[in-house]
Amino acid sequence: MTDTVLILSGLILQFLTVYLDNKSNIFDFFSFVVKGKIASAYSYRGITMTVSRTVFYAVPPILGYLIINTTQKEMEQLLITVASLNLIVTVIQVYIYHQRFELVPSKEIRRLKYLLKNMQFYVGILAFIFFLITPYLLNYLAVLFPHSALWLVQLNPIINAFLTLYVIWLFEPRVSKKIDKQHDFANELFEAMFVRVCGRLITFLSILFFVGARYYAAG
Repeated sequence: MTDTVLILSGLILQFLTVYLDNKSNIFDFFSFVVKGKIASAYSYRGITMTVSRTVFYAVPPILGYLIINTTQKEMEQLLITVASLNLIVTVIQVYIYHQRFELVPSKEIRRLKYLLKNMQFYVGILAFIFFLITPYLLNYLAVLFPHSALWLVQLNPIINAFLTLYVIWLFEPRVSKKIDKQHDFANELFEAMFVRVCGRLITFLSILFFVGARYYAAG
């Protein structure tokens, strides 16, 4: 009973974290910028991100309890469920925001061609392969390699720092420069949506392949 409650609690916390992160960094931020409320854009995003990160801090203790008291199969099911949840929530939000910002599909194809020539675009996809799922991945690896469990789960801050590198050093400066010069930032809006969807799709497919391959190899 306790395990079930904790798993459900973890999934609820995960949903809230992903939803708030997408909302603050895509829709809310760029909505305020479009209206010319630059200070409000950064202020509101900072508040929402603080709430989402605080919520997410409750996840590692839950996972710490689960890896001790649940089976490997249950941890695999949780990992697949979380990867699915991250992808589904992101796809739905991106679709809604796509409609609200009235992005034109023909222009998005040109934006995608432009971004494909930019190395930072691939760094963003790589960052979102791990973002908001790293604790689950590391705790699952801790189940597979119990003798290395302690140091594996400690890698979470290092991996999350990689996303910070992308956002703070690569993505944010480009957006800020365009805002200061009052240039069109539709490319950055599209990038913010695409890297999240693409990264989380790759994560979901990779986890399915890895878990499926383990079961296939086991016979």
